[in-house]
Amino acid sequence: MMYDLLMNWNVKKSSLFCLIIFLFLGYVGSVKADHNQYLFDQANKHFQQNEYQQAIETYLEIISNGYESWQLYYNLGNAYYKVKQVGRAIVNYERALKLNPKNEDILFNLDIANLSVVDKIVTPPQFIIIKFLSDLKSLWDIQTLTFLAIGVYLLITLLVIVKIFIRNSRFQRLINMILIAVMTLFLIVSIIFIIRIHENNTLQYAIVLEQKVDVLSSPDSEATELFSLHEGVKLKVEEFRDDWAKIRLADRKVGWVKRDAFEII
Repeated sequence: MMYDLLMNWNVKKSSLFCLIIFLFLGYVGSVKADHNQYLFDQANKHFQQNEYQQAIETYLEIISNGYESWQLYYNLGNAYYKVKQVGRAIVNYERALKLNPKNEDILFNLDIANLSVVDKIVTPPQFIIIKFLSDLKSLWDIQTLTFLAIGVYLLITLLVIVKIFIRNSRFQRLINMILIAVMTLFLIVSIIFIIRIHENNTLQYAIVLEQKVDVLSSPDSEATELFSLHEGVKLKVEEFRDDWAKIRLADRKVGWVKRDAFEII
């Protein structure tokens, strides 16, 4: 009897402890979110009062707290643009675009910032199918693709259940046609989702932050200079080696630069 009472007391103590921890974490998370919102409002006020450096510092403090949103990166990009740090402005516009790929305000401001970039990289024409897939995968961010894939999967499950229980031949044919269309959509969404995950995990794009950086033939200060890049240029980072990075441009030029010359998007 005493053993049972002790066990019940221990269980109650454990449950109470877990509840307290859960409530405490929820409270801390709420306080942190409120603090970040307060900082965001303060940064916006600094921006409206033309105090751009203070706005930048406050936006960066929010990011250092582990919070991110497209609005935060967008506003930070605007602040950097106001103080004529075009490279950092473009970095943050690109980060905002990753979270909200079709936002017209981000796209417009990014285009304006890119007008200030000295180097105009000409992208070779793409095959129609590759361009179509590229445009298609940029329609949605990963979160939207996740919800879309789950929604289509649940719809397929529902249609299969309905097909099992309703035996009418005409209705069965209709369900089969809808199933084919929905399963095709699910396949397309899944492929795009896998491509986006692969790109996020393996591909790294960056923006040059220095006013001018020399691109060399190998990761060596004594190597041959191939060409130069200027602030704001977007490039793909393919490899890191010590203090160097192998980069590739949209026009397929390849070379090595110091890894502190750019910032990953």
